[in-house]
Amino acid sequence: MGNDGSSIARVKTLLTATKPRGDNRRHSQSGDFDSVSKWSVCRLSSSRLQLPVVSDYRGNLLNKESVLEWLLTPHKEDYTEDQVRLFGHIKSLKDVVELSNIVEVDSSDSGVLLRCDLGDEIWGRSSGKLAYLAECGHVLPRRMLQQGDCPVCSAKYTRPDIITLNPSTTELVELEDRMNKLERSGLTHSGMPVKIKKRKSKVQGDPDKASKRQER
Repeated sequence: MGNDGSSIARVKTLLTATKPRGDNRRHSQSGDFDSVSKWSVCRLSSSRLQLPVVSDYRGNLLNKESVLEWLLTPHKEDYTEDQVRLFGHIKSLKDVVELSNIVEVDSSDSGVLLRCDLGDEIWGRSSGKLAYLAECGHVLPRRMLQQGDCPVCSAKYTRPDIITLNPSTTELVELEDRMNKLERSGLTHSGMPVKIKKRKSKVQGDPDKASKRQER
């Protein structure tokens, strides 16, 4: 998915060239998303959902473009306190998983209508739960995730790898617990290791000490 910082930098020119920089603040809060809009609206930007779509460890549906804009705004001056509180955990593309096995059924000003390519469930209109596998990003009806092998790509997975989309309060508690365990292991939501910043050598920062060491 191109999770390194250089990949983010490469898209900056494209984003700024194709979309004028504006105010990304949204007055609607997380609780304002009803049963329909949470399947058709980006939870971060409140703009209509459009492919490609990604998701964080909490099962939120997000436009990948909105996440890139978020990452390219380090001080978050264009966002509300509520947005920063809800999405402050997204510090790199490693903190989201790009979703697949989804196709666009219809599109309107209110949002895009999506369905699972395998499973045929329409998002927001089917009664069953939808989930994706953090390992591969394939979205499927929860009822199809019972065997330990992804029905789309055969990737192996365990129960903690199943991320319910738009989870209930109880399901969210389980997802929070999963994320806490990953963090203790030095891993991100996508399963990739957390990037550790290297400390600069104190000798390099002090020319006098460096020259004295060379004299010895």
